[in-house]
Amino acid sequence: MTRVVAIANQKGGVGKTTSTVNLAHALASRGARVLAVDADPQASLTLYFDHDPDALEEEERTLYFALVDDRPLKSLILGDGRNGAPALVPSSIHLANAEPELITNVLLNAASVLKDKLREVRGDYDFILIDCPPTLGILTVNALTAADLVLVPVETNKLSTKGLELLFRTIDKLQAKLNPDLVVFGVLPTKYHPRYSHDNEILARLRAGLAAQRVRMFSPVHSSTVFDKASSEARPAIASAPGTPGVQSYNEVAEALLADG
Repeated sequence: MTRVVAIANQKGGVGKTTSTVNLAHALASRGARVLAVDADPQASLTLYFDHDPDALEEEERTLYFALVDDRPLKSLILGDGRNGAPALVPSSIHLANAEPELITNVLLNAASVLKDKLREVRGDYDFILIDCPPTLGILTVNALTAADLVLVPVETNKLSTKGLELLFRTIDKLQAKLNPDLVVFGVLPTKYHPRYSHDNEILARLRAGLAAQRVRMFSPVHSSTVFDKASSEARPAIASAPGTPGVQSYNEVAEALLADG
């Protein structure tokens, strides 16, 4: 059974793209067929996969053309998602134009366009991971409406953890009106400094708060330069530096997803 997972948090810089890339490769390395969807106009995931967003936009091979121009999603996919390498639906800055166009198009159900498009390819993959933009706009709403599960990366600082309340309220509303089957799969702390008392205090509060809500918290991803280096090399840290503390957290999440399926 295919599982669609939205990696979402309205706050930027919390590691959504890094988490999407490494989780995609962790699943693919275990034999799963994986499709990653770049739903962020910043196109960081597309760059991480070593593709040029501008060139793909000129070729009309980005997510925008599926959402707004009704292009078959299958025609946009790069790679086949097999042999340990995830496939990709790329993005570009042009995707930012999709939000107003989706909202004003009376022929579309603006919140569920991505869900409808994913039906075309859902049976071809075991997991579809959606890298969401750092907003709670229509693109993120589309991702959450299409998803079975949501994974929430959250930086171990006070501002990031406070933002969880807003995200959870949004998820509650979506469950009530658009996607009653959506499940919060868990929260993944990121950019964790184990020697900092502040980080440990935040982590303890986060763990207690999530336990009260019966939300799973995964082992934190440690702050490390290996993630920046891996990004610049267009390689997942889970492959280039598998022994780095915190990288194994993505293996933990991957194993949990495989067990859940």
